[in-house]
Amino acid sequence: MSALRRMVLGTGSGVGKSLTVAGICRAAARMGLRVKPFKSQNMSNNSAVLPGGGEIARAQMMQARAARVSPEAAMNPILLKPMGDSKCQVIFMGHPLGIYTIAEYRDLKQELFPKVCGLFEELAADCDLVVLEGAGSPAEINLLEEDIANTRMARAVGASALLLGDIEQGGVFASLFGTLALLPEQDRRVIRWLAINKFRGDASLLETGTAAMTAMTGIPMLGVMNHLGPFSLPDEDSYRMRVSVSEGGSPPLLKIGVLSWPHLSNKSDLDPLLNDRGIEVRFLPLSTEPPEPVDGIILPGTRRTMEDLAAFYDSPLYPWFSAHARSGKAVVGICGGYQMMGRDISDPECVESNRRWMPGLGLLPLSVQFVREKISRPVLAKILRSPFPREEEMAGRMMEGYEIRHGRQEVDGMRLFDLYDPSGTSLGQEGAMADNGALHFGSPIHGLFESTLFRRAFYRALRPEGVPEPYLTDPVTLLEAEIDRIADEVESSLNLSSFLCPEPSEVRSGDLGHPHAP
Repeated sequence: MSALRRMVLGTGSGVGKSLTVAGICRAAARMGLRVKPFKSQNMSNNSAVLPGGGEIARAQMMQARAARVSPEAAMNPILLKPMGDSKCQVIFMGHPLGIYTIAEYRDLKQELFPKVCGLFEELAADCDLVVLEGAGSPAEINLLEEDIANTRMARAVGASALLLGDIEQGGVFASLFGTLALLPEQDRRVIRWLAINKFRGDASLLETGTAAMTAMTGIPMLGVMNHLGPFSLPDEDSYRMRVSVSEGGSPPLLKIGVLSWPHLSNKSDLDPLLNDRGIEVRFLPLSTEPPEPVDGIILPGTRRTMEDLAAFYDSPLYPWFSAHARSGKAVVGICGGYQMMGRDISDPECVESNRRWMPGLGLLPLSVQFVREKISRPVLAKILRSPFPREEEMAGRMMEGYEIRHGRQEVDGMRLFDLYDPSGTSLGQEGAMADNGALHFGSPIHGLFESTLFRRAFYRALRPEGVPEPYLTDPVTLLEAEIDRIADEVESSLNLSSFLCPEPSEVRSGDLGHPHAP
């Protein structure tokens, strides 16, 4: 066998599979094992761009970092990006296959499943351990025959699985037992361990329950993981609003509003702001009644630019936003939000919606057209001119980011950035700012707020006296600390010696033509 295969399944969504996989990957890497994460199918509009171009789910990108290996498209071969109207864009091996209805995708995924299994074997060929992540619950009995992400995947590649339950959701023993009871014998056989996540208190209180579970199911309990409190990590596909406030409960230094589009994407752009102390970030769904004034407004990315803009025009937030923009106060657009800020948007081939044209917000001197060819690439962005007043020294600075877009912008006048690929090849110029003195600017580049330099200049522009240095965090340092915190809990609470010990059944052959299937 080329690599040990282990899977983390969950009794449902949100039980902590993604973070548990990340913790196991980091723990294994600490042991000196070459480990890689894998999730055959993920559904998320929060994607990340690979070093060579293409995209995978951000969760698998984070897990690759936890494993201390370079991310690969094969770690998440199928990424589904929901578009509404029961449709999604299917990304296969980092690149779009097309837009499919639910019925069309059900047929497509059966065609893709053997390819996914082959890609897994290639991924496993040069490492010691692969940790697979399931999706949702494995006990969706109406979908078992077409499942490509849970127990059927485990059987196909010979992975032994841990079933994780979330005690915070309530009824954890019933959830674990019920999941096992609903599974056919061939699927139940792949589950070799049980574990409980997010426990608060004295774990000895669970001992009679865990012993009873093992007695009833014959499956040992691998451990009980403690609730670690809030994480400075993005949710996989949805945000619970987090608000950063200054030390001691004093009022925030700055208030920033983020328009939460119906098809909001790449929410990770906002993580650095959420983690800076003294900055209050409010996510504002379009149905929200106008809040009190804010210092700045961010228009983030979206999967349906024209549809979300149309909904914005009809929302109670639009008059509030218009008054803010007319005052010249800060408005920043990222990707789809940037495209909305122009004069107009056209989609002659209906790439993104059924609308062929609509007026933009008119805040920036640009027009946008959607085309079928999608750009998904990392970029280096050299600042041509600073969008921030009194921060002229920003010009000439180089920052890292990435693009994921169908839109092409025609900008009147000077652009904000010179773009290069990581090898230094020129990719042209992008970005725009208002020509009337208002603090309005944007670009198609994701990840600019990862730069502490850029965030500090942004904060100074919102509040000239500035935000004190201690309030700013380094996103990379924070991410590493959070991954290590998860790994520490995994190492202390789970019996990893049992989990990582090869079993005789793992060398059996059989299912679906794959030599390692049990």
